[in-house]
Amino acid sequence: MRARGQIILSMVSAAALIGLVGGVAIFTQIAATKYLGLTEATNVAHELADTIVFKPSDGTPSLFERPDALKQFMEHQHRRLHRDFLVLDRDKTVVAHAADEEHQVGDKFDHDPGNEIGQTLEDGVPRKFVDPEEINAILAVPIEYPEDTIIGAVLLEYDPVLHAAEQRTNSMLWLVGLSAAAAVLVAVGFALMLLSRFGSGLKDMMGGMEALAKGNIMTRISHARKDEFGQLADGFNIMADQLASARAHVEDIVETAAEGIAVLDSDGRIASANPAAATMIGRRADKIVGQQWDSVLTVRDPRGGAFAAGASPIEMALTTGRQHQGEVRLTRSDGSHLPVIASCSPLSRSDGGLVLTLNDISELRRAEGVVTERADQLAVLNRELHEKSETTTRLVKLGELLQACVTFPEAFSVVGTAMTEFLGGLSGTVHLTSASRNLVEEMAHWGDVRSSATQFAPEDCWALRRGQEHVAGPGMLTPRCAHITENGKKGYVCMPLAAQGETLGILHLCEPNAAEKPQWLAERQQILRGVVDTLALALANLRLRETLRQQSIRDPNTGLFNRRYLEETSSRELRRMERSAQPLTILMLDVDHFKQFNDTFGHEAGDLVLKQVAATLIEHARESDVVSRYGGEEFAIVMPGCSLEEGAERAEALRQAIRQLHLTHRGRTLGTVTVSFGVAAYPEHGSGWAEITNAADHALYDAKGEGRDRVVVAKSGAPGERPAIQLVSAAAKASVDNKG
Repeated sequence: MRARGQIILSMVSAAALIGLVGGVAIFTQIAATKYLGLTEATNVAHELADTIVFKPSDGTPSLFERPDALKQFMEHQHRRLHRDFLVLDRDKTVVAHAADEEHQVGDKFDHDPGNEIGQTLEDGVPRKFVDPEEINAILAVPIEYPEDTIIGAVLLEYDPVLHAAEQRTNSMLWLVGLSAAAAVLVAVGFALMLLSRFGSGLKDMMGGMEALAKGNIMTRISHARKDEFGQLADGFNIMADQLASARAHVEDIVETAAEGIAVLDSDGRIASANPAAATMIGRRADKIVGQQWDSVLTVRDPRGGAFAAGASPIEMALTTGRQHQGEVRLTRSDGSHLPVIASCSPLSRSDGGLVLTLNDISELRRAEGVVTERADQLAVLNRELHEKSETTTRLVKLGELLQACVTFPEAFSVVGTAMTEFLGGLSGTVHLTSASRNLVEEMAHWGDVRSSATQFAPEDCWALRRGQEHVAGPGMLTPRCAHITENGKKGYVCMPLAAQGETLGILHLCEPNAAEKPQWLAERQQILRGVVDTLALALANLRLRETLRQQSIRDPNTGLFNRRYLEETSSRELRRMERSAQPLTILMLDVDHFKQFNDTFGHEAGDLVLKQVAATLIEHARESDVVSRYGGEEFAIVMPGCSLEEGAERAEALRQAIRQLHLTHRGRTLGTVTVSFGVAAYPEHGSGWAEITNAADHALYDAKGEGRDRVVVAKSGAPGERPAIQLVSAAAKASVDNKG
């Protein structure tokens, strides 16, 4: 519906509403008049009924009880109010009346068709009815005395009261009707004036909007009005100015946008294209506009393959009328490919079409390539870091295992197992330099190839000569070490094991396929360096611990075990022999006249005697024997598994061997060296170390006392008694005979 029709309809509706309101007011007033008339008549009848039954305080009977007085009262009320009244008793008999010729006192009142009076006498509710003979409206009101006791009824003619009320309201009804009619006329007049002004302003606005809708953004509304239509015209002109500015701004944005923007109509022809789109396509804009899109745009999927029929984003948007977006490869006129994001947004206008936006993502793809490359590099670094971490963990574990070793054989057993894990595919050996520094010996080997001699001189290895890593192999000019036993195409490396300022030996590795793996050493260089450092430090610490241990259990002058080691070892050996039910013999010996050597030849000569005696003892000792310097010039030998008789025989052999020593010191002959022996054994001389050593010590003292240079065996005796002494050497026997 047009605005003019709406205004007319509104005005007509307003006039009708005003008329309706006036009619409702008149109808309401008439109804109210009738209600008020009935209410007034009811009130008058109630007052009359109350007056009839009223009894003064002086004891005078009520008017209802005095018929004459009641008649006079009724006539008086008729004259005053100009109404007819009847008073009935409980039986509907006329008691009194005023100006009613149809009814006489004593008559039965039966002009109520529906027995309205009888119902009022029963329930006390006032009722009105029409007398069928006089065609008058009559109101019946009960007479109550005492309260709530009905003794009769008052009948009041109702029509005069209603006519009086209607006369009073007629003037008011005329005033309301005239006012409503005037309001309707005024509303119609204002509607006509408003339509005139509204039509003029609306015509100007409609003309301007139609021109603007046709694309004439220079349209303006000229006016001289000061009303709302003038304000609307000013607003329209401002809006047109802003629209023109916005359009120019949008055109500038589209022209200067980095994204390619092209508008396609519903048939797929290119309606417009900005410079960026022309650049991406590789053609001039005037060569693009008006062409079918697929004749100037060649799009492929992101991998460069052709789209299936109707599967490209442009075709899907044209077909479905919905927005589609996807990555495509745009083939330019020069044959190059450009990765772009093609966004197709359908236009909301009735003739359809869409806006195609091309976003160049070539830089993004290059950046993604760089990121991917960096991610690959990071993954490689991370993998290398993880490998280094695992290598470090294995090196720490190797170091812990080597530090826990107490002997060199244990350490080299660990090395032989661990090297296969650290240096998989390589064979190798670990060589240690001897204490004399004149020999390098193999201590551990792993792998299938044995490429080095087990023993060689230090000068046979270039790594030991130069004190640094030495590599040899195919294509290398470096010389091979003399200790290498294979001259084929294998690769070799020798790395010095240096720690704490000392070169302990070398780590030797062999790569059988060095010709095919020129980087075999470089890719293991770091882990190899860690292995060498860990191994060298562990071996140095082990050698140091061994040295300290030897110093703690060896006599520095003779190289024999000291007394502390003897007691610890002998107690253990004694328990072992006890468990296996085998004998154990102890020899205690002392160099005869040792103080005389020192006094005569000096302490150096005395040390020489001790060393030569110690060397003789070691030379004649078994591997299981424990030879020690017991103190001063006294020595002790523990011989596990040796019986007392065997021990005595070995003591005699040692005595003779020492006696045959010929010692010289600084050109002077030191003379014959003799020793005295005391022999005791388990279990003959006790079950404890103290008991056995005490027996051997006493036997030694007896040998000294009997003339020295002899062997004396302790005899078993009763507990607490000194063991008997048995002389076994020939020299001892001769001495006894001479004394006898």
